[in-house]
Amino acid sequence: MSATRQDHYLAAREAALERLKPGLDAERLQKLGASLNPEDGTIGIQVLRWRVQVRPEPYAMHLLPEGGEVQIVWQILVLDYLGAERVTAPTGFVSFADFAEGRSYQQAFEGRANARLSRGVGRTREGLLQAARALGGTVAEGDPLRCMFRFFPLVEFQVVRSEADEDFPASCSVLFSDNMLDIFSLEDGIVAAERLVSALEGKTPAARAGAERP
Repeated sequence: MSATRQDHYLAAREAALERLKPGLDAERLQKLGASLNPEDGTIGIQVLRWRVQVRPEPYAMHLLPEGGEVQIVWQILVLDYLGAERVTAPTGFVSFADFAEGRSYQQAFEGRANARLSRGVGRTREGLLQAARALGGTVAEGDPLRCMFRFFPLVEFQVVRSEADEDFPASCSVLFSDNMLDIFSLEDGIVAAERLVSALEGKTPAARAGAERP
């Protein structure tokens, strides 16, 4: 990772942490599905199939039970989620195209999420099923195949895989819970979808030894 890119991530993490600090009360965090330990001030939250612990002062974020450091991109997502100003529960799913703010990012999102998933772990039905179940997803068999993932307690994704027909190859689409922009910025939503695809590919939120890489 270049120094400039690393500086960008560090600045984004610091900004997210500063936004979070005024909202460190147990009642608010509970609404987000997080828990505050009154003894040491740490915050616990479920992230897909993993448990993450955040210590605001002095700052640290670790995966449990191993205790290893979390990748900085994941750190920013966790902090942005915990610092969300509007706390609403999801009621359904929408496509990226339903976000009016995202029209100029549609092509980039397709490449970073849908096309990557369609070419990779979602290339076969069996491959997607195996990956989804390993990640703790809820599977609805049928055509199309639907796999639902609770990314954070109030943020969900659904992966829809349509079988090939005479006109189109098999393809996968990532859908967002309809409260996404209440919780996240559009950029965070795109990054979260990309992290979901990475997790389906078998990657974890753990930082690599010796470096923090997205």
